[in-house]
Amino acid sequence: MESFDKLTEIYIDDLKKTPTYKTYRDKLKALKKDEEMWEKVKEYRNKRFELQKNTSADELYDKADWFERDHAYIYENKQAREFLEAEVALCKLVQDICFRLTSSIEFE
Repeated sequence: MESFDKLTEIYIDDLKKTPTYKTYRDKLKALKKDEEMWEKVKEYRNKRFELQKNTSADELYDKADWFERDHAYIYENKQAREFLEAEVALCKLVQDICFRLTSSIEFE
């Protein structure tokens, strides 16, 4: 198990060196300079998560469409938009890694 832990730490260090992660951290730092917008983005993310978690599949499209229109002002802010785009890119990278890991061990 010790070798697995060591390899995990190496992997984490390597992940933090990727352009995707570096961009995410840079965009986060830039956004946090505007404390008010950072608070709005955090609130937006929490509400979006709750909407996705608590809405049935047949209602999700309409509610998500309304939600995004109602929060369009977030994407009008350059730092907020760039941060959210970088966050999505990082999430996709992590999802791909998880998918590759679980599919390679035949995890069902």
